Amino acid sequence: MLPQFHVTKPSRCSINKSVLICTVILLLLGGCAATQPYGNFIQNPSPAFSQYSKVMADDVADQIGRLYPAATTQFNLRHNANDLFGQVLIDKLRSDGFAVLENTTPANSFLAAIHSPEDIGNTNSTPISEENIQYPGLALGYIIDQSGDLYHVSILIEDQQLTRAFIAQSGQIQPAGLWVRKE
Repeated sequence: MLPQFHVTKPSRCSINKSVLICTVILLLLGGCAATQPYGNFIQNPSPAFSQYSKVMADDVADQIGRLYPAATTQFNLRHNANDLFGQVLIDKLRSDGFAVLENTTPANSFLAAIHSPEDIGNTNSTPISEENIQYPGLALGYIIDQSGDLYHVSILIEDQQLTRAFIAQSGQIQPAGLWVRKE
């Protein structure tokens, strides 16, 4: 005697639930991929890292100066530049003739809404959001990370990315290759 198998059709409700679940998961993953973290991601930097930051920031500012005209270009930082690399980069860009608008919003979005300087002069009680404010500049962000003696610096200007590796040897840091441009 052969065993008998019964094939049941999946219900329309279970198909809709699985499609809905897959869609929600894809949206969540897409949201994670869309938010790019910026800043310095080096944990436990060496004592020489402050000198390395200055050398890398000067090199980045020089490369930006080769690609964009000073005195007519403004950069708007996408994130707070509260590390030494960011401060040196801002100072070097400004001394080279670029306008730099620093991002000073608190990391906590609730605090940003409370302490927004635009709200102080807002007398017509219309909410002002960051999306409504237009700044005439190019969005600028940076990412610094490290693997061993190799440091990676990525500069993001609008939709293009410039990346360069630096290597630390004998207490000095120098470029480990050319600038790579990704659009």
